Amino acid sequence: MALSYRLPRTRRLTHGGFVLARQRRLLPLLWGTLTGVIVAALAISAYVLFAPEAESVRQLAELRQAHTRLTHEADENRLAARMASARAGELERQINTLNENLRQAQDELAFFRKTQDSKR
Repeated sequence: MALSYRLPRTRRLTHGGFVLARQRRLLPLLWGTLTGVIVAALAISAYVLFAPEAESVRQLAELRQAHTRLTHEADENRLAARMASARAGELERQINTLNENLRQAQDELAFFRKTQDSKR
């Protein structure tokens, strides 16, 4: 079994190069700026694309409410028209009955007048 002898890392301090100036960290700043620009562009494009759809959704909701209201009004108007038609039919039937009674009464009156004239 062979024992390897390694020097500790602290002994090799002179073998590496020394850096006297700090490196500029421009690359992360550029990436951050680029990411910010991309996010802003996506947000603006999403607003431009979906703002008309949001308006369309509002208009659709308003139109649905108007449709519901108009449907309700149309149903009420249909019911009122059917009731008016039924009322008119009932009145016409009553008028026909009254006209028939009037004809019978006029016939009886004519008969009684003839009988009275013939007695004189």
